[in-house]
Amino acid sequence: MKGGQTIVLENQGDQTTIGISGDGQRQSSGVTTGVWTIAPTLFQTESGAVVEIHTGDGSVYFQIENGQLHSLNEIPSLEEARYIELDEVADGMGQSEIKPMTPMQPMKPLKPM
Repeated sequence: MKGGQTIVLENQGDQTTIGISGDGQRQSSGVTTGVWTIAPTLFQTESGAVVEIHTGDGSVYFQIENGQLHSLNEIPSLEEARYIELDEVADGMGQSEIKPMTPMQPMKPLKPM
């Protein structure tokens, strides 16, 4: 993605989690979309990206612009957008990009004065 962003899409029941990471930051949003009928579609646009989630009730669209996620109320124009193939990973693997910090070591005792 533009600017080295990574987008992680995950569906659990009728909940979809969309994670955006890049520039050392990570943002994740959970939305109720319904169960996916097929894998989502991702398009790169001039201003960012559009995610199309395919559900039994039709498609739901989200725009990603400047690292921010926006729900779209109508079908966006994708005439000049570029289709981006998604990589499927095992459940939970998309969350492994950010590793937990190692615990701090205890301080050494102060020397007497």
